[in-house]
Amino acid sequence: MLKIKKTREGHYMATLEHRTEELDRYNSNLIKKELSMIIKPHREITVDMKGVYSMNIGAYKIIQELVNKANAKKCKIVFINAEPFVSTKLSFLNSRRLKTREELETDML
Repeated sequence: MLKIKKTREGHYMATLEHRTEELDRYNSNLIKKELSMIIKPHREITVDMKGVYSMNIGAYKIIQELVNKANAKKCKIVFINAEPFVSTKLSFLNSRRLKTREELETDML
């Protein structure tokens, strides 16, 4: 489902091998399974979503679980090249993340 390439130390690029216009539960589960293997602290994983024009609610929830898992392990997942509808949905995933105490204190400065 994904082609995962290490781009530099601690950074990975994941690209969909087979373009799909709609991301569904099945494909999202495959993405979650493959990315879960490389989620480690202080890594950044970039996921190229080129060609994905929509995603159903089941897919969204699975991707949300993946992002939550990464956040819990202090791993950052970034989605790029998403079409506007998908990009809007994905933007909510990272913006809802709870900030740590240190982040809140830094924001107040």
